[in-house]
Amino acid sequence: MRIGYFTNRYPRATDTFIQREVAKLRQRGFAIHTFSVRRPGSEHDVSPEVIAEKRATAYLLPVAPGRLMYANLAGLIGTPRRYLAALALALQTKRPGLRGLALQLAYFQEAVLLSVELKRQRITHLHNHLGDNSGTVTLLASALTGIGYSITIHGPHIFFDPTHWALREKLRYSRFIACISHYCRSQMMLFSDQADWQRLKVVHCGVDIGSFGYADVRRHIGRLLYAGRLAVEKGLPVLFESLRTLQERGYQFELTLVGDGSDRARLQQLAQQLGVYDRVVFAGYVSEDKVREHLRNSDIFVLPSFAEGVPVSLMEAMACGVPVLSTFVGGIAELVIPGQTGLLVPAADSGALATAIARYFDDFELRQRVSRAARETVASDFNLDTEVAKLADLFLTHAGD
Repeated sequence: MRIGYFTNRYPRATDTFIQREVAKLRQRGFAIHTFSVRRPGSEHDVSPEVIAEKRATAYLLPVAPGRLMYANLAGLIGTPRRYLAALALALQTKRPGLRGLALQLAYFQEAVLLSVELKRQRITHLHNHLGDNSGTVTLLASALTGIGYSITIHGPHIFFDPTHWALREKLRYSRFIACISHYCRSQMMLFSDQADWQRLKVVHCGVDIGSFGYADVRRHIGRLLYAGRLAVEKGLPVLFESLRTLQERGYQFELTLVGDGSDRARLQQLAQQLGVYDRVVFAGYVSEDKVREHLRNSDIFVLPSFAEGVPVSLMEAMACGVPVLSTFVGGIAELVIPGQTGLLVPAADSGALATAIARYFDDFELRQRVSRAARETVASDFNLDTEVAKLADLFLTHAGD
């Protein structure tokens, strides 16, 4: 079995969960070949493993116009029924308006290029992560080639516009859809036909528990950590507001932000306006080893998101024994049980967030209790080996249909 893994940009510094999954499947004997629409920038080259994976990945763009024209002619002449049916599917699932048409035709061209690579590398099954525009390309490439596909759906952003992302069709024509949480599965059920629900399978993202050493919590604390993209849906302005409140109450702390993104400059400016800039460290993208080092040196992990699936960053912190604090959104409550494996607050409530951080600061026994229970939860329910075994079984059961 030769499986193609496909995303829009791969490998990125934030895609460690995909890279680990690919590595584990290869250890199980699967021939995994990676494909991507575009090559990530050099800022994502945070480790030798990422660089090696980049070198092994086939990229669709940029492409010479002549090569693209030849690929279309070869598809139209060689398998005209498939080509025209795939084009009709692209038009059927497009977003309204001229921009929607232009985007869908672009996705169709990417699917044509992907179909050439899939045939060249003799891929027998195609798997996509995330399900957004690269999921659309996956749907169309399958129609062009007859190669079956599956998608790991994460959410939450694709659930904001399910028609645009053709979630009903992506499930209908798939071999199976792997949902990272029950919340994710419920959203797919909401936007699809009941007759197709049996192909929705829950496969968590997971962490290699052995790679994250556990450490008991410290009695005197002050180091906060956030790891993720610096993007609007992560709720970092709310976190900064809570830090101002804590500062006014006399708490001593430092927040490290691991990651980067389009909102970095705006967040730096906001931190200055709120008077907490001297307490915030913008660390940028770092390697997995450096993330683990930051976790070892941290006392509280904070993820104040407005929208999430089930964040791997929370799992990693919990595996290390760092008490976590997040929000009641998406599937987070399937991982973090308030008062037992962490703390949760309403999204966008800076006062509640400040109060929860202060609660951790003031209650050593609470930190001890949630730290130990969180490690056990990740080890039992979000273990990478267990979840990859589920995915491997799905490939073996459905990829040959």
